[in-house]
Amino acid sequence: MSVKPTKQRQRILEVIRDAKGHLTAEEVYKQLAIEDHSIGIATVYRNLKYLYENHLVNRIQHPDFGYVYDSNLEEHYHFHCQVCNRIMDIENMIHKELNDEVEEKFGGQVNYHMTYFYGVCPDCLIQQGDKN
Repeated sequence: MSVKPTKQRQRILEVIRDAKGHLTAEEVYKQLAIEDHSIGIATVYRNLKYLYENHLVNRIQHPDFGYVYDSNLEEHYHFHCQVCNRIMDIENMIHKELNDEVEEKFGGQVNYHMTYFYGVCPDCLIQQGDKN
């Protein structure tokens, strides 16, 4: 399936690529609404779904905010800070051997896996240390 380039779809993709983290649909909408008051939240949701289904953005389930979107399409893990609620990428740690181990024990075929870590990010650890 070819991706139909529309002005709105392109701007949504640019907002996600320019982000310094993971964005909710509402955050994408707020950024776009500043420059284009005619864009609707439904348009943002529809285009994010389209971009995800066409492998142009990554979609991650956030424990509190529903889905968040990311332009990093490489296989990677995620870390959820339970203090500041941010989702962060953990790069260069994919353990492909885990796929082999699961296939061996389960008997099926693993195409990919997702791992989510929960804890306190380095910034929040520093802030907590300042309070003690």
